[in-house]
Amino acid sequence: MVEVHGYVSGIRPRSAGTALVTLLSISTLSGEGYVAVLPDPPEWLDIGSKVTCNIEQIPGREKTLSVVAGLKPSTTLPDIVHVELVVESVRETPSGHILLEGKREDGGFFSYLLTPENVNIDAASLPCRAVALKATQRGVERVIAVLPVKNFQIMKRAKELMLRLRELEEQRPEQEFLKGPP
Repeated sequence: MVEVHGYVSGIRPRSAGTALVTLLSISTLSGEGYVAVLPDPPEWLDIGSKVTCNIEQIPGREKTLSVVAGLKPSTTLPDIVHVELVVESVRETPSGHILLEGKREDGGFFSYLLTPENVNIDAASLPCRAVALKATQRGVERVIAVLPVKNFQIMKRAKELMLRLRELEEQRPEQEFLKGPP
């Protein structure tokens, strides 16, 4: 089990058999990235949410499954800011990091060095509009993750869809679940 303090950088619904689960990406201030299954996401969870949780490794027949446990809002992490960018260049460095370069929407230039888990930009789609999730800790600005604007918007809508599906399931009469075969 690993204790993680970080920011939500991805929310993707997935089907696991007959169940709907959420694949959650969490990025830390130190640049580590985690991807794990969250069976029942809380309503407050969103892209950029500050979280504290444990990630447990559950062995399976074919592979090990990472599962989020004890998810709660973090009160110790600094707030996150969304910065719009135009990414013009994506390169992998010899150390395995990803170097992103381009222009900020406010007119300045940027160059960010991130781990591959914290970058979701396809080099074939350049230039592209993106959103950087940034936090400032002890006067040092850190880029947590960079997502294409399209993916950022899709993840926001996916969260809204999951909440709506949960509401619809809660409104269904209990008898529908208890009915036997016709």
